[in-house]
Amino acid sequence: AAFYSALAFVLTTVAMSTCLIYNHLTNWYMPDVQKYVVRILWMVPIYSVQSWLSLRFHDGRIYIDLLRDLYEAYVIQSFLYYLMELLGGEDTLVRILEDKDQHYGDHPGIPKWLLPPWQMGFQFMIGCKHGVLQYVVLKSLATVATAILEPIGLFGEGEFDLTKGYVYISFVINLSQMWALYCLVKFYHATSENLCKPVNWHPLGKFLCIKGVVFFTWWQGVLIAVLKDKGLISDIGDWAKEDVANGLQDYLICVEMFCFAIAHAFTFTHKEYLPNRSSSNDGGQGGNAYGDEGTDEDDIGPPIIRTLNTPMGFRDALWSSTVPNETFDDIKRTISSGVSDSAFNQSAEMGMLRNVSMQHAESI
Repeated sequence: AAFYSALAFVLTTVAMSTCLIYNHLTNWYMPDVQKYVVRILWMVPIYSVQSWLSLRFHDGRIYIDLLRDLYEAYVIQSFLYYLMELLGGEDTLVRILEDKDQHYGDHPGIPKWLLPPWQMGFQFMIGCKHGVLQYVVLKSLATVATAILEPIGLFGEGEFDLTKGYVYISFVINLSQMWALYCLVKFYHATSENLCKPVNWHPLGKFLCIKGVVFFTWWQGVLIAVLKDKGLISDIGDWAKEDVANGLQDYLICVEMFCFAIAHAFTFTHKEYLPNRSSSNDGGQGGNAYGDEGTDEDDIGPPIIRTLNTPMGFRDALWSSTVPNETFDDIKRTISSGVSDSAFNQSAEMGMLRNVSMQHAESI
């Protein structure tokens, strides 16, 4: 009965999410923004289908779960890039951040003692961006390591055995995930006001949907593991208590993804990206920028997001949303160059020169 009831939730979830994604792909007016929306929307059906497959074929659950874990990192990165595009792209974002108070770049708690403050501007942006990208890279490596270690008996899922890879992989991935989410929260905290006006993109609801899927399901798994260790979850039939605990987690996710599919229908609706959605969009083929023609160069106006006169074709829209070229390019740049001190110092000098130039212009 559990298999069939979970399957009913899964089929409904997939139908709702597919319909929402189709609406975006057939109304592809803001390609630079909507490609990230579609990637985020795929998270719910992927989680739902994966959880049902893990429930139905629990012996191969560890391999099935790898897809969900890998896509989770991809979604966090896509959400950050999505917010950046809503703010006009990297160049405009740097200008916005430079006008923010420095306290947004200060680190609270333990990070305060380990890291210097991020200067608002390029350094803040690149710190948040690389903080999320490192999770994508490490999660991918952890997925490959798990797939290699499990068949030869060296992974030991759920075992705190220092001779097995589970302890080390879990420790590194948990730290990586916490840092990625910390960077995402920090970025949202600094830019939430700009995401609400002059155009209200309802960032809080979108942010809660992302955190809800990632955080809620993770803490739910922790709670179920505690209940198992306390003896409140025991063997049932041919299923050992470990299989019962994992099956309970998978069943709950099937139900919860149905709820998140409903939430996504409201928070990530395609209607937000229609040409008449906002007066801040020019309705043409213009590039991402801030400010209107004729305004002072240093004045920051409403974002002008590249908006097409007619929607892109379905096939081109699907391809645009599927291939994450910008992610691959950023990962290559991150691995090859890293976040060097010289880059940060250069950004600081650029910010100082810009401020001096502004003061000189005002005096004239």
